[in-house]
Amino acid sequence: MNNQPINPQPKCVVITCFDAHQPGYLDFAYRIAALAKVYQLIVVSQHALNQPEFQSIAAQHHVISHRGGKLGWFTYLIKCARLARKHKPAVLVLLHSATAPITLLTSHIPTCVYWNEHPSNLMQVSAQQSAFKNGLTKWLHKLIFLGAQRASVVMPIGEAHADDLLHHGVAPNNISLCYMGVADQFLINNPVQINSNVIRLVYTGTVSEARGRDVMLQAMKRVADAQLPVHLCIVGASEAELLYCQQAIQTMHLQGFVEVVGRVAGNEIPHYLAQADAAICLWQASPWTLFNPPTKLFEYLVAGLPVLASNIRTHTRYISHGENGLIFDYNAESLAQAITHLCHRIAQLPAMKVQARHTGEPYLWRTLESVFLNTIRKVHA
Repeated sequence: MNNQPINPQPKCVVITCFDAHQPGYLDFAYRIAALAKVYQLIVVSQHALNQPEFQSIAAQHHVISHRGGKLGWFTYLIKCARLARKHKPAVLVLLHSATAPITLLTSHIPTCVYWNEHPSNLMQVSAQQSAFKNGLTKWLHKLIFLGAQRASVVMPIGEAHADDLLHHGVAPNNISLCYMGVADQFLINNPVQINSNVIRLVYTGTVSEARGRDVMLQAMKRVADAQLPVHLCIVGASEAELLYCQQAIQTMHLQGFVEVVGRVAGNEIPHYLAQADAAICLWQASPWTLFNPPTKLFEYLVAGLPVLASNIRTHTRYISHGENGLIFDYNAESLAQAITHLCHRIAQLPAMKVQARHTGEPYLWRTLESVFLNTIRKVHA
């Protein structure tokens, strides 16, 4: 008689590719936690996953150091492919667009790719680079799309990504749209309530020039000069950005109008959203912002917060002006006008909050989790 314990769960290898400076991990944690419920899970990363989001997930972890740069990334993919072939999992989950080329080295393993970033953002073509470097970057973009073509299924996080994958030769039957998802903890108990006589705005996520840092500060300068009853809390600044913003607040005399908070764990974000009446989502226009819908947009909606969103298609696809938010052009004057509009129509804010919550319901992870797991199961059924 064979007395060895039998584990009925099939084996799954998950390969990640995290940026050491990225502000959030929740969408990845949702997926890894879901997979841990039904698979023997091996999670591969470039460094130990010490973030709070991963601590309660039952999985075997394997670290393959990443030297950085294009060569380091390429070497990491080769080592990950070797590890996957060694473990012979029932399914391989590549939990980042940057890992897609691994499919070219593991063709016999059913493979799913989480398509969360456009290749043009992963490796950027720039006028400041040489023609050789830009040519290499474009070739690597093609390599990533080729990896997507070879996958059993690709799971884009938004419609624009799905359309782009079709344009780049991925078979329609191999594309399964699955939004990033938002946990129930982002649901605010009373989203209709206005918290005080001051309209409280919140911004969460990366704080940088490209993410509208200066646009927000300059808009709030106009708000402060007009003595409008508005307060903005910016959450997620690195130490350098925290210092920059604090100095700007002093220079612009924005004390009492703007508060800046450093980086916090993803599970702390609902605390800040619960104190807000509306939220800001803005991004400087670029090739990749036409494809990547930001996580914060859906977290805001689930929390019942109308979204003041800059005018790019990855915002306007989900935000309807005057219904669940306001659309503004990417400049301080236009954002200030949107905030002023909100102040002058504060009576409409409760209805906008209700509509925001309603719009956010399809993006709850509790609904999307089964879609995600069923997509994974189908590729190795």
